[in-house]
Amino acid sequence: MTNDKKIILLKLGGSLLTDKNKPFSIREDVVKSAIRQIIDAKEKLVLIHGGGSFGHPLAKKYSLSKGLDTSIPNQILGVAETHQSMVKFNNYVINNFLELNYPVLSIQPSSIFVKDSQDILTKSLDVIKTALDLNILPILYGDIILDKQGSFAIISGDQIILELCEKLPNYSVSKVVFAMESEGLYITDKSHSENYKLVTECYSNELDSLKLADLGQKIDVTGGIKGKLNVIKTICKSNIPVQLINGLIEGNIYKSLKNQKLNCTNILINE
Repeated sequence: MTNDKKIILLKLGGSLLTDKNKPFSIREDVVKSAIRQIIDAKEKLVLIHGGGSFGHPLAKKYSLSKGLDTSIPNQILGVAETHQSMVKFNNYVINNFLELNYPVLSIQPSSIFVKDSQDILTKSLDVIKTALDLNILPILYGDIILDKQGSFAIISGDQIILELCEKLPNYSVSKVVFAMESEGLYITDKSHSENYKLVTECYSNELDSLKLADLGQKIDVTGGIKGKLNVIKTICKSNIPVQLINGLIEGNIYKSLKNQKLNCTNILINE
């Protein structure tokens, strides 16, 4: 089977779309702007969004990232609550597309991914492939997935991207775009007045040697910048370039999807 159809994977970070300091809050202007840019770009893509204030507070409350722990009160109820909270947020995103008469399909990660101890098993991605064939935009999100060993786990948007990069049938990923709250990766640089500067371009094999600047970015329950770098390195091993962009700046998502120049971090594949 040949991979002759190109798509982009776009991840909208949960902290971009919501205010993580306020449970169940949505940055409505940011969400609506991102959706309009996606529609205007007219590119074939799969959209993945994070949990933000709909997923992280509940996941933290019930210590869901640790898996089953019978000493935590109501943890199983917390699994159901967290999943339903993510469905609610995803519905909001879906409805905003439909209000603009744009065809989208919500694809529930917990129905196509399952955990088996340390491994994520993918049942089938044919539903995503068929949606793309029909010019429907598939939308996935961070979710709770069940573990065949009698437990459960969080599957982050980043982990979903890894699965799509490696296993999506009939399509090849031309690039992965992470829309965040900053322009990308910053390194320490004493020659600049702020003591740091943006990495506008680097190769994947240079990521480990970067002296990343600490800009006070908070670590969330699904990773943080170090976890993100591990994901990026794995993506690049599949010969897929990665772009980190500031989704708060109007037009950046559109520019990225149209391969126009913008101030961001581009991670290139080693020759």
